[in-house]
Amino acid sequence: MQTKIKPIICATLALLMVFTLVGCGKTQESQPEQKVETPKEDSWLEKAALNQEDDIDRLYEEAKKEGKVVIYSMSSRITDVKQTFEEQYPGVTVEAYDMRMAEIFEKVEREHNAGINNADVIFIKDSDGIPYNEMVKSGMLHNYVPKDIGSKMKPEFKEPMFSTFFEMKQVFYNDEVYKTSPIDSWWDLTRPEYKGKIMIQNPLSTPENQGLFLAMIQNADEMAKAYKEEFGEDIVLNGTENAGYEFIKRLMENDLIYTDSDGEIAEAIGAEGQTDPPFGIVVSSKIRDRFKKGFKIAAVQDIKPRDGVMAPAMLLIVDQAPHVNAAKLLIRWMAGEADGKGAGFKPFLVPGSWPTRSDIEPVDTPPIDSLNLWDFDLDFNYENINKLRDFLLTLQ
Repeated sequence: MQTKIKPIICATLALLMVFTLVGCGKTQESQPEQKVETPKEDSWLEKAALNQEDDIDRLYEEAKKEGKVVIYSMSSRITDVKQTFEEQYPGVTVEAYDMRMAEIFEKVEREHNAGINNADVIFIKDSDGIPYNEMVKSGMLHNYVPKDIGSKMKPEFKEPMFSTFFEMKQVFYNDEVYKTSPIDSWWDLTRPEYKGKIMIQNPLSTPENQGLFLAMIQNADEMAKAYKEEFGEDIVLNGTENAGYEFIKRLMENDLIYTDSDGEIAEAIGAEGQTDPPFGIVVSSKIRDRFKKGFKIAAVQDIKPRDGVMAPAMLLIVDQAPHVNAAKLLIRWMAGEADGKGAGFKPFLVPGSWPTRSDIEPVDTPPIDSLNLWDFDLDFNYENINKLRDFLLTLQ
């Protein structure tokens, strides 16, 4: 910016007169500078064109120029995806990292704050509302819905985050010992006869268990009604806010057995030759170990007051992803491609897992329409997660 010098005294020292003439008079040498506009470079988000309908051939050609795609995955099954993707799309390598979800969120946030653009895609669940409210809303992560695939999905599986399937936490039992489940209510887990016989991943470190508990808290009236149906009397709260919190308190005071993984629980429940096996709260897709490993396990169906709450598996693109076209291609592959037959979805099409597409049926699993689920409420979960965690700490 130029600063104009105004004359203050016009008859004074010669030096001042020179400055005055320069400031007031116009000469050929004192033409105003011309401001040169630098063409504005399109932002990454504009170039990414995440709302554009993509042509697969063009997308593949652009992905080959990028050479690879980096994904942080909550599931070890990403290794199967890597193999089939690279066979389908030679020239594009999948760099896959199998990580715990907490590690994924921490790594993405740390890299984002440091300006490091490494990951392209993350494969996660959001049971506490934190990834959506703190990472998607802030622009750290972006939703991408392939239009030809999204047309076969209900709105809740496309917005605010793209979900290809969902699982849920269920009560598992040994069906070699119990021909039918002795449990038909969540409240059964608080009975004295199940003291020290219920296995669960520590809820403080397991978002999906927190999501289940938050659904019970949000729907405490249903929990109270189920209590009365089970025990024939109104529930009496023991220093808790509602029947949801009361269930959690009584459950945790029933000598829960904490483990590091749901796989451990499924194995402990389903081992053959037991006479007094434990029960467990397990992710629904572990029922596949019945077929894969021969475990004698079954999931309780029609448990009161509801079967549970869905835990959707989500694919999101990381902000400033350096291989965005390859990222789109990988997401399409993991979603089953346009016809639903792509091999990238097959590792997740297992018993106990519900595809969100209308053109893919679940395998050895009750249909979605038969499920009696609580609503999946990201906003409620986000607003109440810290309160729940504080409550859980008091019960440790």
